[in-house]
Amino acid sequence: MSTGIKLDLERIFSILELINNPQKRLSIIHIAGTNGKGSTSAYIDSILLKSGYKTGRFNSPHLLEPRDSIRINGLPISKENFLKTNEFITNINSINNLGSTSFEILTAISLYLFDKEQVDVSIIEVGMGGRLDATNVFDNVLSSIITSIGMDHTDFLGDNIISIAKEKAGIMKTNGNVIIAPQIEKAALDTLKKCAEEIGCAKIILVDGAKWEKEESRLVSTKLLDNMDIKINIPLSGDIQLENSATAIIAIDLLRKTEKKFANITNEHIIDGIKSTKWPGRLQSIDASKLSNILGMSISSNLLIDGAHNPQAVKALRTFIDKKHENKLIKTHWIFAATKGKNISEIFEILLKDDDSLTAVGFSKVEGMPWISCYDPKEIIKVAKNVKENINVSVAENLREALNHAYTKCNKEGGLVVLCGSLYFIADLFRFLQINVYD
Repeated sequence: MSTGIKLDLERIFSILELINNPQKRLSIIHIAGTNGKGSTSAYIDSILLKSGYKTGRFNSPHLLEPRDSIRINGLPISKENFLKTNEFITNINSINNLGSTSFEILTAISLYLFDKEQVDVSIIEVGMGGRLDATNVFDNVLSSIITSIGMDHTDFLGDNIISIAKEKAGIMKTNGNVIIAPQIEKAALDTLKKCAEEIGCAKIILVDGAKWEKEESRLVSTKLLDNMDIKINIPLSGDIQLENSATAIIAIDLLRKTEKKFANITNEHIIDGIKSTKWPGRLQSIDASKLSNILGMSISSNLLIDGAHNPQAVKALRTFIDKKHENKLIKTHWIFAATKGKNISEIFEILLKDDDSLTAVGFSKVEGMPWISCYDPKEIIKVAKNVKENINVSVAENLREALNHAYTKCNKEGGLVVLCGSLYFIADLFRFLQINVYD
């Protein structure tokens, strides 16, 4: 098994052929994009579960361990099931000398198990890009969904928004349905529409998004395909969820209007499904009392955590903080770690204010992804100082030290503590705080 990233479909098709092509028997909702894929898939999954359907969902990267990227009926597959299936497929890969990557193996495991479990619908999130991603193995799909597109993975997908959009559009199918979420970049939207028309998609649906009805209670209103309003309570934080929830709702509305199998989905199922959605690590607040108990120090303010790791996502994080504090320049104590290769200079241009402090730290090795490594905290500090010369900076040896340092400053100077930069870093926090994300 190869560990690195190789954008090529030959190996995944070879291994799927050897396990009897499970992808040909599955009903698929396929989701590509830069940001919002995970929460959009979680909304769709939750609605379908509330409607009484059996679901499979494949997200990447995993949060705590590889098995949690594969879910059946909303729950990660068991360790036993994962290890057994992983051994089976890894052996097939090895015996036939296919050289499949670990992501291709994981994709094959998910499709094999969804087929074996005879799920009603499989919700599949693209790993990277779309056109050459290991998940792009389906002849037909119920719908292709493209969430918000921004600059990320430029080494593989191209160094401009048009090239990236074309790669994402690679999951669209001739005579298939495509749902395009609101796009920040006009060039991305124009490219996606053009690709959909050239490919010959049957339906091309542009999502308008949603609007706040009562933001304090997180009540929003969005329109269904017949232009009727539906009001829902969004449990996930951030204005980006106006787009993600609306995209999920349109996907479900199209599904029930075009597929007899899903015709019994009601508006009540949609409302209940959205309200019940969980997607940890994104604009999530960690209770101060839990931190106090583990760190052994007095902490009065909650910890805000977010897996934002590209410019578009950190803009959403910065907007959330500013909006929550009514655009007052509240002092923010950042705890930051990042994957090598990310443009942390551009990230800091968005995040950092003059009065902020920054504690840099690394994150643990990522199981199943040995090619992933974190920035040296000293390099993070160097980049941050280049962006904001007067910012107070420090390096921590580990997560406990980073939290202690940030909260010591917060207790003394006031403000807000935010931990961000990578989902791999968020995973370290969950393990450190012993937070169960599998409920």
